Amino acid sequence: MVILVLLVVPLYPKFPLVGVSGTFVAIRLEDILIAVTVIIWAVVHFRDWRQVVGQPVTRAILLYWAVGAVAIFGAIFVTKTADWQQGLLHYFRRIEYMSLFMVAYSALETKVHLALVTKVLVVVAAIVALYGIGQLLLNFPVISTNNSEFSKGLALTLGPGARINSTFAGHYDLAAYSLFPILLIVGLATLPGRNKLVLGVIGALTYWAMLLSASRVTFAAVVLTVSLFLWYLRKKTWLLAWLVIAAASIWLSPQLAGRYKELIVNQFLTFASPVSAQVDTVVPDALKAPAQPEDRSFNIRLKVEWPRAIRSMLHNPIVGTGYSSVGLAVDNDYLRSLAETGILGTLALVLVFGRVFKALWVKNNSQTTLSFIFSQAVMWGLVGLLVNAVFIDVFEASKVAYTFWTLIAVLFATIKLATAKGAK
Repeated sequence: MVILVLLVVPLYPKFPLVGVSGTFVAIRLEDILIAVTVIIWAVVHFRDWRQVVGQPVTRAILLYWAVGAVAIFGAIFVTKTADWQQGLLHYFRRIEYMSLFMVAYSALETKVHLALVTKVLVVVAAIVALYGIGQLLLNFPVISTNNSEFSKGLALTLGPGARINSTFAGHYDLAAYSLFPILLIVGLATLPGRNKLVLGVIGALTYWAMLLSASRVTFAAVVLTVSLFLWYLRKKTWLLAWLVIAAASIWLSPQLAGRYKELIVNQFLTFASPVSAQVDTVVPDALKAPAQPEDRSFNIRLKVEWPRAIRSMLHNPIVGTGYSSVGLAVDNDYLRSLAETGILGTLALVLVFGRVFKALWVKNNSQTTLSFIFSQAVMWGLVGLLVNAVFIDVFEASKVAYTFWTLIAVLFATIKLATAKGAK
């Protein structure tokens, strides 16, 4: 079932099955797959629940769910800051994502399974990259959820200047997902006896697809995490070559370079000056050209989404104003957590990630094992997601979240197997 999740979730486009009234969020095939997976796991592993709950990460997740339940209960019945339907939908989505940790943790039983998971991730990365590149070069269909019309499951094609999203809901999701396979392929390439040519081709395709998504924050996260990963592996020559490739990528990706230039020139180097102009009472404000050049996506965060989240956080700083109370997007997962679940919920989430890092930050003298490379690739992938979370609600992006919690569980199961072997 874990392999099925890692195959279906990234590759199946986000066609809606059942719409949810009052929102353009829909129940999709992946939701049904996860629900069936969790039910089967609960029945088969009912007697093993003590072993799963005994994991420190599991207990931290359960604590986060408990705080979230208090937050959504208070938001619906006390402060009236969240609609019960959307609030519960968002809350159960969090449970759905994280429940895969428990499922995948129980599923991995031998190191052969880890090798299979690794192969699946690399093959899926190749398919995702090829399909995304095909959207640009061959007009492959695009299924997006960026607005209420697109979310109906319309099969579109990319317009001029549009960014690819492959099988994902949007280009940001594709870029964030690419973190894992890029880091994994870099790590695998350092192991002896690997097919370097195949890994190089797939790695190049995945990296190219990430560049075509033109996500500035993810590109920065990839450069940072791959650099740290290679430094951690003491691959100084590789690190130098990587930095040259990263620098050249800016020049080879005009759209990405243009977006960085737009941010720097229009946002940071342009200062407002008093301008006298006639008031246009005919054209709506949303359709008027800005008085001066601006980075629109950054300004939406700075002037609309982030202040809204901060107001919600200040309204109830302890447990927040409930899931869905700040809308579908905040584009900052830290502010979103503080707004929806307050200080307590955010601390519970920090505890989850802290326990993950504690388990994965290991000094291993044998850096030529698959389990070590896999664990470190995913650990640095988590660092990359935390960087993304400054500008994207990345842990709420379903395809990224499903994959992330599954891989974290695979790692903890690997640690469990290594510990059991060492105890014999």
